[in-house]
Amino acid sequence: MELFSIKLPLIKENDDLLNIIFESISKQGKSLKEGDIIVIAEKVIATSQGRVVNLSDVTHVSEKAKEMAKEYDMDVRFVQLILQEASMILGGMKHVILAQVNDFLIANAGIDQSNAGPNKVVLLPKDLHKVAWGYWKKLKKEFGLNNLGVIISDSRVQPLRKGTIGIAIATAGFEPIEDLRGHHDLFNRPMEITMRAIADDLTSAAQFLLSEADQQTPVVVIRESNVEFTENPQLTPEMAPEECLYMNIFSKYLLRNQDK
Repeated sequence: MELFSIKLPLIKENDDLLNIIFESISKQGKSLKEGDIIVIAEKVIATSQGRVVNLSDVTHVSEKAKEMAKEYDMDVRFVQLILQEASMILGGMKHVILAQVNDFLIANAGIDQSNAGPNKVVLLPKDLHKVAWGYWKKLKKEFGLNNLGVIISDSRVQPLRKGTIGIAIATAGFEPIEDLRGHHDLFNRPMEITMRAIADDLTSAAQFLLSEADQQTPVVVIRESNVEFTENPQLTPEMAPEECLYMNIFSKYLLRNQDK
């Protein structure tokens, strides 16, 4: 498997990101080939959508935001944006609030201050899955491809692990999950729950090259990954809270401690 990054100019609000990617690939003497997967960092997509907010423009702040800002030692305007973006707040610690957005858990509702500019933040992109499939269609046409994968990437922390890993928050053009249930292991024992997070594994590999800092490489191409390409994926990475190991155990832990 081969990976290489694509350097972009500084992306500004309402830029035509896809055309900039086309031009950047061409200028760097690269191209997309049959069976490639292109990984695009969510922040450049969000910026191109105009999802940049100046904290000075956040003038209405709720009482809940004030309480949480005090509890977690955060800018009250930042907390207000978290409340607006999140579908559920699970809790937090100093400087961080854990929220549910778009069927996944994410720190501070995915709102990021890095590379946003003075006193500004970048929200998560809108319509993630629509964007992924829209980019997939236009990239296939531009490069004359039949099989192509698109991943919109972000980074996450894992329970009891230091540092971040890459995850795919939207995909298009390939099966993001490999279902191994019913397959047999080396000792002919059928596997009951195993699913491989193909899209997340690929995104973590791309994370070594993805950079939105001064390297300006928020796009990575993965070649010869041997995934199953399809226009109709059978599985998605999202999981209902009641099916999630962590959510089930954490909720019971919190309830037990509330009763004490």
